[in-house]
Amino acid sequence: MGLFKKKDKYLKAFTSCKIIPITEVPDEVFAQKMMGDGIAIYPDNNIIVAPCDGKITAIMENTEHAVGITLANGVELLIHVGINTVELGGKFYTSHVTEGDRVRTGQVMLTFDMEKIKEAGYDVTTPMIVTNSDDYQEIRILKTGNVTKQDAVLEIKES
Repeated sequence: MGLFKKKDKYLKAFTSCKIIPITEVPDEVFAQKMMGDGIAIYPDNNIIVAPCDGKITAIMENTEHAVGITLANGVELLIHVGINTVELGGKFYTSHVTEGDRVRTGQVMLTFDMEKIKEAGYDVTTPMIVTNSDDYQEIRILKTGNVTKQDAVLEIKES
């Protein structure tokens, strides 16, 4: 686990974007925090980078629309590009990582064709969820509105 920092507690923006509270995502599963707490972004480009150092623990097989990352301190993240985009069956997505890879903050993980996804009738709002958020005292949004890639956007406080 040498490339992880055990004390990491800040997550960075994984693309330049506009950040919105998770409760404003146009999907009840995310908005009601059924999968965990976090934020959502409305991307302004087609690249998703690692918001932290971690290990890739999931790539949605055959669809590549979502990626799971686990930090050394046990935080489990899910970045889900778009709403209901699993229905696209992987069209318009390219994964640049595989399960088991270790990633560094800022490393490209996914690329996607935002315009084609929109043309197909899908919303590109992209949640970043701490799927094990019940294990932590607080998930605090540090910034809302427009941010640039790698701005600190979430703080995770341990219980």
